Order: sequence, then C-alpha cells, then structure tokens
Amino acid sequence: MAVAGGVGVRYLFRPRWQGLQNQWNSATGRERGAYAFFGLLGLGFWAALFAGLILLVGAFFEVEVFGPLLTAKLLEILLLSLFGMLCFSNIVTALSSFYLSEDLELLLSLPIRRPVFFYTRFLDTVAQSSWMMGFFGLPVFLAYGMVHSAGPVYYAMLVLVIPAFVAIPATFGVLVATLLVNVFPARRTREALALMGVLFVIGIFVLLRVVKPERLVNAQDFESLAAYVAELQAPVPELFPPRWAADVLLATLSNNELPWIALGLLLSGAVASVGFTRQLIRRYYDSGWTRSQEAAPARLARSAALDRLLDLVARVIPRDMVPIVVKDVKSFFRDPAQWSQLFLLGSLIVIYLFSVQALPTDMISSRYLRVWKNALAFLNLGMAGFVMAGIAVRFQFTAVSGEGRAFWMIRTAPVDPVRYLWAKALPGLVPMLFVGVTIIVASNFILDTPPAIMAIGAYTAVLLAFGISGIAMGMGATWPDFKADNAARAASGPAGILFMVASLSLVAVVLVLLAAPVVFILGSQLSDIPFTNLQRGITAGCIVAAGAVCVFATLWPIHRAAPRLWEHTG
Repeated sequence: MAVAGGVGVRYLFRPRWQGLQNQWNSATGRERGAYAFFGLLGLGFWAALFAGLILLVGAFFEVEVFGPLLTAKLLEILLLSLFGMLCFSNIVTALSSFYLSEDLELLLSLPIRRPVFFYTRFLDTVAQSSWMMGFFGLPVFLAYGMVHSAGPVYYAMLVLVIPAFVAIPATFGVLVATLLVNVFPARRTREALALMGVLFVIGIFVLLRVVKPERLVNAQDFESLAAYVAELQAPVPELFPPRWAADVLLATLSNNELPWIALGLLLSGAVASVGFTRQLIRRYYDSGWTRSQEAAPARLARSAALDRLLDLVARVIPRDMVPIVVKDVKSFFRDPAQWSQLFLLGSLIVIYLFSVQALPTDMISSRYLRVWKNALAFLNLGMAGFVMAGIAVRFQFTAVSGEGRAFWMIRTAPVDPVRYLWAKALPGLVPMLFVGVTIIVASNFILDTPPAIMAIGAYTAVLLAFGISGIAMGMGATWPDFKADNAARAASGPAGILFMVASLSLVAVVLVLLAAPVVFILGSQLSDIPFTNLQRGITAGCIVAAGAVCVFATLWPIHRAAPRLWEHTG
C-alpha cells in the first residue's frame, strides 16, 4: 500500500518490527534463553489447551442422538459471545489507538494520506483487541475440525471466515468511538467505556451461571424431549454476523453444501463496513481529534471521603511510608482503568460463590461423601491462591514499574529501599486479603465445613496473601519495566509469567504442608476417634512450617530485590 508522495502502511509498521529485531539482537545469551523458554512454555500451554478442547468437544459430540445438535449449538454460543466481547474491546481499543495514543502527534505531522493512516490504525486496533481470539479461539476451531473429521474445505473456510468475522466488530468499534468522541470528551468516554466493559464481563459470567449451559448435556433437566430439541435448535438471528459464520463453518464441518448466501453476507459485510468506516473517519476525524485534547479529570482522587480514609490509614502505618501509600492510592483512583477493576474483583467473588452454591451438595448425605465435600472445601485454597496471584500480578508486581521515568525522583529521595517496597505493597495487600479470606470463609460456609477446616483455610489465605505479595514485590523490583505505558503491558511480559509460576508454586507447597492436618481432621470424622498426641504434634508442626514458608516468601524476595532496585539506572 505505498502512497505516492508519502509513506505507506508497511512503512508505519516497520519501526515496531525493527524494535523487536533490535531487542533480540541486543539481548544476551541468557536473555535469549529466557525468551526461548517462555516461548516454549506458551506453545506447551497452547498444545495442552488444544488437547483438552479435543476431549471436551469430543465428549459433547458423542452424546447419543443429540451430539451434532449439541456441538452446533455450542459453536453458535461461542461465536455470539466472541462477537459481543470483540465489539466492546474494539470500542475501547479504537478510542486509544485513533484518539489517545501518544504517537499521534508525530504521525499526524508526517506526509501521510488519510486512507493510509486509517488502515494503519485499523490494523493496529484489530491486532490489539483480537489477538486473544487468535490464541484461545483458534484451538476451538481446530478441535471442532479434528472431532468432526473435517476436510480441507473447512480449514480453507477458516482462513476466510475468521478475518471477516474479526473485521466487522473492529469497524463497529472504530465507528462508535468516532461518534462518541465527536459528542463527548475522549477521556471521559474512555472512563465510561472502561466501566461498561467491566460490567459487561461481569454480566457475561453471571449470565452463564444463571443459564447453566452445562445442562444442555443432560436432556433429563428439561420437561420433555421436545423442549430439549427446541432449546438446541433455537437459532441466532439471521441478519447477524455470528449466524453467518456459524452457518458456513457448520456446513463445512458436516460436508454439506456450502451456504453461499451466508458466506457472501459475511465477506461483503466485512468489506462494506471497512469502507463505510473509512469514509466516516475521513469526515469526522479532525473534529474528534480536536475534542480529544483534554486533560484527564481526577474527581475520585480529590474526594473528601478518600482524604478522610487516607488520614485514618496514616495513623496506622509508619510515618515514612505515608507519602508513598497516599501517592499510590491517589494515582489508583485517578485512572479509571485502574479503579474500575474493583468491580471485576467483586464479580470474581460473586461468580465463584455462585458456582459453589450451584454444586449439588444437597445430594450428599452419607458420611463418606461429606468427607469428600470437606476435602473439596480445603482444595478451594488452590483457587483462592490463583485469584490472589492474579490480583498481585496486576497491582503489586507492576507497582514499581508504574513509577515510569519518574523513578529517579524516588531513587534520589532519602528513602530506605526495603521500606519503599513495603509501602508499595500495602495498597495491593488490602484487596488480596479481602478477596482471599472472603472466598475461603464464604465457600466453606456454603459447603457447611467443620470449624477446624474453616480456621485452617482462613489462616492459610492470610499467609498466602503476604507470601504472594512478597514474591510480587521482589520480582517486580528485580525486573522493572519503566518504559511500559500501562500496567497490563508490564504484567504480560516474561517476568510476569515467571511470577505466576513462583506464586502458584508457593500455593502448592503450602497445600502439601497443610494436607496432613486436614487428613487427620477428615479421618476423625470417619472414625469418631480424637487426635492422638502424635497427630497433634504433626498438625502443629505442619501449621508452623506453612507459616514459616510464607514468612520466608514475604521477607526474603523484598530484602534481596531492594538493593538491586537501587542500583537500577531507570
């Protein structure tokens, strides 16, 4: 797409490719080994996901009589869900890519024709908002092909259907973002969309739990066979891109005649939507860009309620940590992309407890089954640890990187590095404790577990919160990324993946250490025999050992990383 008298799309993407090449060429042998290791790790995860999906789709397909109908319905639900998520994702991404990106001032000063600028930003929007579909959605489509023994036509149709299916919500996102920017200020629009996106994700998960799609596997859950068949055959609206994509893929999976009308609607719809959006950008981009030059407001950060809360916190924590904690909390509430994630944390608790409540515990009546239910309550600690690790990688692991190029101000200040890291860890420790303890105590209450197991769970959740926080701060300070323009990018690198491995390893070690006390408790429920002195000693030793491991994970990474952080050049 070269343009006479200017530059083309490939020239605008060339700096990014050259940056990746320079990063690889300048890397040491150890760094290249780390890149290769994490690349193989991601490939292994993809292969494991693909194998698991083959088993899952195969299990649905082998359901007697209704297997093909069931897999077809699931594919329609998948495409419908992906289309909705891509629409919301593309609106937010297009808003940043077309109107709020930091490099727009440079790009708009270059001799670039408007169509070239549009296609460059459009492809960038598609790549940023749709790569998750490529990584997690492609195994689903390939698994469908393997289970149905599809021919080459199916895989050829994937090459046509997936790009067209992705392009339509991308153009929708650009169109909506352009219209919103011309009506409302861009930064306020992004705040509203960030909150709407979080609420949309919450609604999707809650809707899935209410609808219970797993009931489609069991026809006995319906009043009659006719009701079950009608549920499976309920169609998606005809004039809707997910319906067109589903018709094409399902026809090629079953080796039926290709639905040319659906394929034509999908391809022509993608081309027409791109052309229409290009004309819209040509007409309204300049006015939208002008309106987007507005400073971000800080309403929550200036609220009197937050100031009163911080005054109470300042009375509890050491005085030298107060300025750092206040600054981080103010910065958190100044960015809507940060504080809106509090709704996501709340949704995690609701969704998880909703799933626990949906377990058929009312069918458990025998003593042996009650023991297994209590064992399940203990294994909830693994899920709680995973959730806390996800919170830590987002808030605590990226806390040091969030200083950005202003880190030199902290480095030259009279601040002890260890105290500084502890001050950075405190704000993120609060949601971790709240989420972890709430999940454990509430789920154990729902499952009606004994007080001893509930106490062990709450004790372990508190220990894991501190241990995971120490690992997050230590590794985040060891490998900071001061050039990352947002926290999500800093958390998605190789160091972030390594932190998740380390934190989940800590969770596994703690669960193994506490397995013996739980086994003793469950055994006493079966035999009605009280603990022996030996069992009491082992129980006390395991509890102390789990506490010691978490204390070590809390203190050692921070003390080891603090001197290295102060040696960092920024």
